[in-house]
Amino acid sequence: MTINHTEALLNSIKKVGMKVEKELNDSIQNSLNKEDVLKDMLTRSEVAAAAMKKLQHAIETLSIPLNFPTKTDVANAAKLTVQAEEKMDLIDEKVMALAQSMEELKRSLAASSSNSKSEPNEILKALSDLKQTLDQELESSSSSESADQ
Repeated sequence: MTINHTEALLNSIKKVGMKVEKELNDSIQNSLNKEDVLKDMLTRSEVAAAAMKKLQHAIETLSIPLNFPTKTDVANAAKLTVQAEEKMDLIDEKVMALAQSMEELKRSLAASSSNSKSEPNEILKALSDLKQTLDQELESSSSSESADQ
């Protein structure tokens, strides 16, 4: 019999809990649906936003004589750092291409000097090919750099 009483008690607590939850939800919905509450919240948020702008302006004004960075300064520094990293990557790519071209030139000079008939024209052709490769590399990196900006 105690199990039946316990189950009945739990069921009645569950019903009361569900009723209280529904009433609380209805109360919250009614409060949120009132237009004057929404207007009041809008006015308060506008006042808070204006106060935050004034505070930000005051902080920026104080940052000059006190010599501390503002949020804007930090954001600008971060942007400049990213730009510098991108430029360093581009320079690194150009240096790698130049090193590769130099290795190709060394190989072609070694191959042409191993021939008994090494002609200056072959060396000039290899240098000309290297110059064209470098020019194309610089042109493509310059066009991609100007497109990024």
